[in-house]
Amino acid sequence: MIRRNKKGILVLALVLALALTLIGCTQGVEEDLDSAGDKIEDATDKVADNVDETLDDAEKEIRETNYEDIKVSPEEAFDSFLKLHPDAKVIEFDLDKDMMDYKYAIEGYDMENEYEVKINALDGEVLSDDVELFDSEDEALQITKEHLAKIDSFIEMAKLEDGSNSDFDEWSISVDDGRIEIEIEIGTKDYTYDMDTEKLIEID
Repeated sequence: MIRRNKKGILVLALVLALALTLIGCTQGVEEDLDSAGDKIEDATDKVADNVDETLDDAEKEIRETNYEDIKVSPEEAFDSFLKLHPDAKVIEFDLDKDMMDYKYAIEGYDMENEYEVKINALDGEVLSDDVELFDSEDEALQITKEHLAKIDSFIEMAKLEDGSNSDFDEWSISVDDGRIEIEIEIGTKDYTYDMDTEKLIEID
């Protein structure tokens, strides 16, 4: 009888020990899972924060790029064009805003070829230089640096004429109808002036 009791006690002790071991292992696994979950959550939060910061920086850069950020003057872009094509007459000169960048698009020709050069208005990089055979009539007029020096004054004239707080982004100079014209876009309106007489030609 005593032996059976001892055996029973021994078995009970083993069962209790095994149960305690299993409980300890289970708790250890749960703790490991909790720790791993916390690490994954921390890593996910860091990735999300980095993505948000990157998007914020990109949006900020887009928002902050405006006309006042232009570092290359029209005259400097004009000189860059003539370095590429020294004998060319310039007949069109535009400032365009493309997404977050401003660029100059300059068209000209000599008696052999027509040229279109695009220049980054923020850093002066030549973006493209397209050449085609010349097949048009020779223009008596051409755009000069003296015309380019008047651009800011025409912008101010257009702003006064418009009388609003609309954004200004782009302008275009071209040879048209025997005169040099500048077209200035303010909001939804285009103001066109004769650059030699300084008269307002039309509002579109």
